[in-house]
Amino acid sequence: MSARSAATVEDDGRAPSLGLIGHEYAALDPVPANARIFGLADQAAFWFAATCLPAAWFYGALMAGAAGLPGALFLILVVSPLSLIPWAFLGWIAAKTGACSTALVRPAFGLRGSAAPSVLYLVFGLGWAAVNVFLGAIGLSFVFAAWLGTPAFLSPGYEGPMAASIVAVAILQGIVAAGGHRVLRLVQWGATFALLGLGAVQLWLVVTHWDPATLFAWRPPAGGLTTSIGPFTYTITVALLVDLLIAYNWTWEFIGDFSRFARSPAAGTAGPFLGANAAQTWWFGVGALGVVFLATTTGGFAPEAADPSSLTTSLGLGWVAAAVIIAATVATNAGNLTASALAITNLAPRLPLGLRPLIGAVSLAVVPLALVPILVTGFQATYILWLDVLGAIVVPLWVIVLVDFFWVRRGRYEPDLFRTEGGAYWYRRGWNPRGVGVLLAGTTLYWLLAYGFPDVREVVPVALPVGLGVALAYAALMRGERELAAPIAERLAALSEADRA
Repeated sequence: MSARSAATVEDDGRAPSLGLIGHEYAALDPVPANARIFGLADQAAFWFAATCLPAAWFYGALMAGAAGLPGALFLILVVSPLSLIPWAFLGWIAAKTGACSTALVRPAFGLRGSAAPSVLYLVFGLGWAAVNVFLGAIGLSFVFAAWLGTPAFLSPGYEGPMAASIVAVAILQGIVAAGGHRVLRLVQWGATFALLGLGAVQLWLVVTHWDPATLFAWRPPAGGLTTSIGPFTYTITVALLVDLLIAYNWTWEFIGDFSRFARSPAAGTAGPFLGANAAQTWWFGVGALGVVFLATTTGGFAPEAADPSSLTTSLGLGWVAAAVIIAATVATNAGNLTASALAITNLAPRLPLGLRPLIGAVSLAVVPLALVPILVTGFQATYILWLDVLGAIVVPLWVIVLVDFFWVRRGRYEPDLFRTEGGAYWYRRGWNPRGVGVLLAGTTLYWLLAYGFPDVREVVPVALPVGLGVALAYAALMRGERELAAPIAERLAALSEADRA
């Protein structure tokens, strides 16, 4: 969207902007051309640093539980890159429109109907921030152990220092997030260089400490690996891990929040794809290697003990490596906090509170959530359940948005998407019952297939039939909107030609 288009939106009947508070844009503020400072390299570096985090290492460790390293490599090198392609095209939409991720859902669900996915979006941000704070605090516990002599993670009496680490990480990430997108751009570049340096040293240590032949020969027990939480028991199979991997990759929900600052749609799409794919290939891979190394040396499969801080300390890298991992976690979570604050501004566009205070409030709200794994045993099963819940939401949600933009709207959203009421996306008093209904049906179908037919789910990923069914249902219900989009696009193109003449 050009600066001229953005100005038109500002004057087009919507409420006064929450606008620019310290040059930060709220959910209903389109980003003008002169504020789009992220080039392709910036986007790639941003997403490389953002996706290098302990949660990726932990998921890589889970991948090895299906079929050892061969199964993990199939998921890492084939499934993960393929699942990132549709996610990356959310960045195209954001860069094309100047809209953040919560604003992107408004044409499909209605200006008021977007409140439903915005609430879910807020849950994504808070939940992932809590998971990442817990895993990042593991690294800080090793720093405290080296400096102060306090118990590190999983050592006797670690709970108190771990709680203090969680609070410290939460405060630090809140400060970084409040700096805004320009500060985050610099922080992510710094984290990228630090992580590349750590990776080079780490690779050398892995090669000298671990025997590749032994690691590739390891296989899970004949009956497979299982984990449970409450009434749910999960057998770690390739099909389950495909579902969880799609959920993991598609819950990088803040892609639109930063692709809207891209200089071009290509930068907003290719940059996130290249950066995220490179980082996750590396971190998934090292997580898988780490857990298999522990399994071959200790006889037990324990993804929790294969966290990056524990492994780098055991390999002799010490607290400096843990500090780099903490920095990566903070840089990632700053994006999650920004996303959550933006969701609030979409839910309450007239809220007399700036984006930065909201980021601070969200950062504090993460603390009690991040303390839960200390009190509840079974982090592995909790992590799987969390990803499964997210998958049931994000698969239908983002499929609807992609189909809506590229098929129903023929690749164009009107400036009305930034209005508070009225316009092309008002539908029935601000709600599009077709979009909301398909989202609810898709989520219900996902859970029904996943938990109603667990034996089938161990063989067939449920994300694939659910995603296809949602795409077909939404496309059929919105056929009339697609037919209206063509003449509108033609008129707009003619007006644009007249302006240039």
